[in-house]
Amino acid sequence: MKITSKTLMISFEHDVTVGNNNAIEATLIHQAFISENKDGSICVDLDFIDVDNVKFLGIPIEGEYQGYKKFKTQMKELGIDVEKLMDEAASKLITDEEVDKLKRMYIHYVR
Repeated sequence: MKITSKTLMISFEHDVTVGNNNAIEATLIHQAFISENKDGSICVDLDFIDVDNVKFLGIPIEGEYQGYKKFKTQMKELGIDVEKLMDEAASKLITDEEVDKLKRMYIHYVR
């Protein structure tokens, strides 16, 4: 067997609060795929994949996917785009320091 490439996949979470008065709490889930380029540099591909543990004013949104979907629809009717709020929060979470940490993990576990 000849190994031609290696990829490390890591899932991680961030707890966030969004909306007016931070009324919505949630856990945002990301996945990172870390691999080595032919030139030896390390590539990190990040994906925001899911929202979990959603609460509105401290009250959990029940029903997993269907409950969250209904919540987003109800909030949209009130003029609040929950999906946009979550996307904006997710885009601000991954810092250069976290990307460097992921690269170090690749070096430690895969190289």
